[in-house]
Amino acid sequence: MHGHGKVPMFRMKPNKGTLAIAIVVLLLGVLFFFEGHRDPGDIPAHERANLLLAISVVVSGLLFIVSTGRMWFKHLWHDRYR
Repeated sequence: MHGHGKVPMFRMKPNKGTLAIAIVVLLLGVLFFFEGHRDPGDIPAHERANLLLAISVVVSGLLFIVSTGRMWFKHLWHDRYR
């Protein structure tokens, strides 16, 4: 139990750390994508860059969902313990 026997409330804010990591992962994926496409004749590098971008988008999306997870459940949107 936290404080005076009340249940702790969930805040309606995303987790800033996880959200920042999601942005960094996405930016790194875009950076690797442009780096892989710098040489127009290197086809294997293009394929690796496309794969890395796809993976970074998926990981970033999952991190975004984890970061905003509290907002997805309407039963947490009230303040009945005040």
